Amino acid sequence: MKAERVFFPPRHMPEIRLEGELLDGGKRGGPGGGRPCVVSHPHPLAGGTMLHPVVEGLWRAAAGAGLRALRYNFRGVGESTGELTAKSPLAIADLLGAIDFLGNAPVLAIGYSYGARTTLHAIHDGAPIDRAVLAGLPTRSPRNAAAMANLFLGRRVKTEEFTPYTDPDLAATSPRPLLIIAGEKDPLVEPDEYRSRGVRPVLLPGLNHVFSRRLGNEPPDPADLETLCRTAIDFLTG
Repeated sequence: MKAERVFFPPRHMPEIRLEGELLDGGKRGGPGGGRPCVVSHPHPLAGGTMLHPVVEGLWRAAAGAGLRALRYNFRGVGESTGELTAKSPLAIADLLGAIDFLGNAPVLAIGYSYGARTTLHAIHDGAPIDRAVLAGLPTRSPRNAAAMANLFLGRRVKTEEFTPYTDPDLAATSPRPLLIIAGEKDPLVEPDEYRSRGVRPVLLPGLNHVFSRRLGNEPPDPADLETLCRTAIDFLTG
């Protein structure tokens, strides 16, 4: 399958141009039947782009299952214009622009980390999303350097501090079916915050926030990435 490079604006923001890539797995058949699927990447301030290995794997797996899969860069990333800063609100308009571009709502959605948060909040805002996979959906964010060290070095730091999110409450009250997948050793995901609200995340043993077994911001092993992708696509197409 050859990817098609595309550009489109966020919803109600014609002055901004977002960059994306489309893989139309519907031409190959498969259980997805050509349904549209949008894939959203981690936060740009943490190095997130649509080229992230986890996003790449999920995007290609969606197309391989017969979905019409679009990955895109949030504003200010790659060749997307505009800017996201630490004080910017979630880029829900960017996600809505991607959905508008696919043009066949409701869509299936996959979000990873910041992309998962954006997807969850968009669902609560009424976005035409039928069901979604939220990979590495954080229950909290790092508040100091020690917490960031824990995230990338993979070890606990006594002085680490985190800021809780309200996202577990949103996940528990989602009007659409959700699947939360997280690494068992992800310091940003506290599974009990979900379980106490009746949400059952799928935890992948031995993996961190980037779904890797290695320290630092290293990509996943192929077998672990395959497990993540299979779990996600089975939920979306099953």
